[in-house]
Amino acid sequence: MSRQITLPGFDDYYMPNEGLQEKATKELIDSFVDGRSLNPSAIYICKTMINIARNFDALNAKGRDTSRVMAQLLSWYQELEAKFPAAPEIDPTLAGLLNEAKA
Repeated sequence: MSRQITLPGFDDYYMPNEGLQEKATKELIDSFVDGRSLNPSAIYICKTMINIARNFDALNAKGRDTSRVMAQLLSWYQELEAKFPAAPEIDPTLAGLLNEAKA
């Protein structure tokens, strides 16, 4: 099964042997990116998150403490959300009224 690459330049970041946290992080990024145009700063944050998730999986597989790595991952995601907030959704009824007003 081939994976659809959401972000340009992420070809090297999608490998068949990904751990649970890496997979979950990629799914989170895919969901976050949906409908957004990201600049190089956002792409950098996303790639960093994938690398941190890989570190988490490697540490977890060895039975090591993962709390610091998870804190870093959360911090980067919060940075991404803060820099690139979701566009507010407009109520469909209100959107229809706005379109009628423009006509």
